[in-house]
Amino acid sequence: MREYVAHEARSRLNAFSFSTLRQLVRNWRCRKQLLKLHGLDDYQLKDIGLTRGQLRHLAGLPLSVDPVWEADRIRLLASRQKPERS
Repeated sequence: MREYVAHEARSRLNAFSFSTLRQLVRNWRCRKQLLKLHGLDDYQLKDIGLTRGQLRHLAGLPLSVDPVWEADRIRLLASRQKPERS
């Protein structure tokens, strides 16, 4: 069953290359929005859970990676590392 699903995924990727292009354009637009976040001060960035270093990391990702998803992943990992207050 696993091989069937993998084969279907590969064939759909080849068949719908337009959707791949659409995803690349979406990711590019998201990066343009990330550049606007560089205009915020450090307090505002901390409020949304990102640092300037993380913004640079997100801007440097390949276009095949969704920067919004990656930013959410970074924030989730950071929140798990914070010690809980009692």
